[in-house]
Amino acid sequence: MVPRASLVVAASAVAILVSACTPAAAPTPSGPSTSGSPSVVSATPTPTPTQTWSAVERDAIAAVDAYKAAARRIENDPSAFTEKQMKALLTKVAGPEVVKANVGSYLDLKKRGFRYTGAAIPLMTVSHGATDVGYATQVIVTRCNDQRGLKAVDKDGREVDEATLGYKLPQFNMRQYVVQKRKGETYFRVYGLGKGSGSCGP
Repeated sequence: MVPRASLVVAASAVAILVSACTPAAAPTPSGPSTSGSPSVVSATPTPTPTQTWSAVERDAIAAVDAYKAAARRIENDPSAFTEKQMKALLTKVAGPEVVKANVGSYLDLKKRGFRYTGAAIPLMTVSHGATDVGYATQVIVTRCNDQRGLKAVDKDGREVDEATLGYKLPQFNMRQYVVQKRKGETYFRVYGLGKGSGSCGP
């Protein structure tokens, strides 16, 4: 997929998500798909160079970035965090179901002495608009990440192959985030993850 320059969100090292073809039971960078109370809509991203975001959408996209950055901190070295510390860090940026799924994955990595290294670059970010769902303002955000620079390594820094890891880290990954600012809260958090449809990659 050719990156759309106008939709690129800062190309920095970010938290990674495995592809939709990954078995649900496999531990996944930045957590497996979680549904919880919000539902993930299926929408093929059709961005255009003229797409603009409202202030609310920008806040929701910033929440996705914050979630991924927090997850990335843990993925870089799960052994440096206790379970309580993982939960505390992720609770600031994600809802309970997402936190639970993520922490379970990270504890598995920690137990096996694995971590993630390298970078993932966001190639495309699409907002599907803000809606009022009664208990929250909700924005569905679709993002495509280039994960070719990502790999799993063991405690000695040796790359872990797919068979040992138990799942594949795809070169490109498309995900949808359910981002909500719930009643009584002052900022957005990620409350659900799901597979995104459409093309992601060259």
